[in-house]
Amino acid sequence: MTFKEIYNLTTKYYPSEIDISDGKMVEKGHGNFQTLSESWGNAELKTENETDFIKLMVWGLFCAYHKKAIDNFLNGKKTVSLTELDMEYLKFKFEESLLNTELENYAELRKEYKTE
Repeated sequence: MTFKEIYNLTTKYYPSEIDISDGKMVEKGHGNFQTLSESWGNAELKTENETDFIKLMVWGLFCAYHKKAIDNFLNGKKTVSLTELDMEYLKFKFEESLLNTELENYAELRKEYKTE
C-alpha cells in the first residue's frame, strides 16, 4: 500500500474539522486540546479491528492535527481542519513509526509499504 492509499482509508475516522477552543497551556510546540484528544481516542476505538497501517495513520493524523492546532490556537483560530494539515509532516510521523526497524512487529508491513 502507498501512503496516499492508507491516508485515504483513514481520514474517515476523524472529523474533517475539530474545535480547538478548549486549548490549555498552549505555547510553541506544546498544548492540550481535549476535543482533539477525544477525536483521537474515538478514531483508535473505531480502528481496533483495522490493519496496523490504519492504526499508524490514526497516530500520524493526530500528530499532524496537534501540530496545526497549536499554530491555529496561537493565531486566534478556534478550529483545525483536515485540509490544513502539513502532509509532509504527516508522512514523516507515519513513516517514523512504520520504518523504525527497532519495531519488529512492523517488519511485514514494511515489506507491503510502497514509497511513492
